[in-house]
Amino acid sequence: MTVLVAASLTLTPAGCGGDDDAKRQDPFAAAKRRVLTLDPGRAAAPRWEPVARLEGTGDRTEGLEISSAAIQWRVRWRCSSGRVTVSIAPRPRAANARGEGRCPKRGTASSIQTGAVRLNVAATGRWSAVVEQQVDTDLHERPLRAMHTPGARVLARGRFYAIQQNIDGQGEALLYRLPAGRLALRLEDFRTSANADLFVRISESRTPRRTKRSAATPEVKLARLKSTVGDQNYLLPKRLDRNAVGSVVIWNEPVQTAYTAATLR
Repeated sequence: MTVLVAASLTLTPAGCGGDDDAKRQDPFAAAKRRVLTLDPGRAAAPRWEPVARLEGTGDRTEGLEISSAAIQWRVRWRCSSGRVTVSIAPRPRAANARGEGRCPKRGTASSIQTGAVRLNVAATGRWSAVVEQQVDTDLHERPLRAMHTPGARVLARGRFYAIQQNIDGQGEALLYRLPAGRLALRLEDFRTSANADLFVRISESRTPRRTKRSAATPEVKLARLKSTVGDQNYLLPKRLDRNAVGSVVIWNEPVQTAYTAATLR
């Protein structure tokens, strides 16, 4: 039997509970579904967005819809026993449009075809697959539900400013304390220069103006930046104290450079 966990371009984050009601009430879920939109004038750095998660035992053909805004899409598959053949249709000319072999094994197939596509799996054992599409659209995450429940409040906020010359830094950062006491960060109307491998860091420094100063100040590496353009949410570590949150810094990991920052006051 094969289970389709999700196959949609508008996704609702999974809840923590074991039933549908619990999922709907998850305070860390977005208030509404997130929708990918195309804004050619403000292209973000390309990122991978989930489309579907499949798993099962035996053969399966699944129809999918890839956004017309997608640059490309891929399926990352793995199997634990038997043999498997994974192919995508319409079949692209690329050499990595098909994968097969004796399990355990893993692989990736990709295509630039958008719209209606198919994923074909022929297997004699258990397998799983994750389908993702690459986009450079703005990200529009709704605020977390918990940000608008009684007891939640904004502790601090600040505007982003550029640290490096010729690097963009725009938008607002808001630090929330959620009803259960956990801190959360929201970026609104955010924009920085498009690049890969950017991370969100929480710094004790109130006004980091240079990379050297930022690197010398105690920081928490929070998460990979979800998008270089758009609204997005991040949960801070449970034990992180408010006094340790002086600013949020967007950090380029490969070159160890601070891009932009916002003082939270």
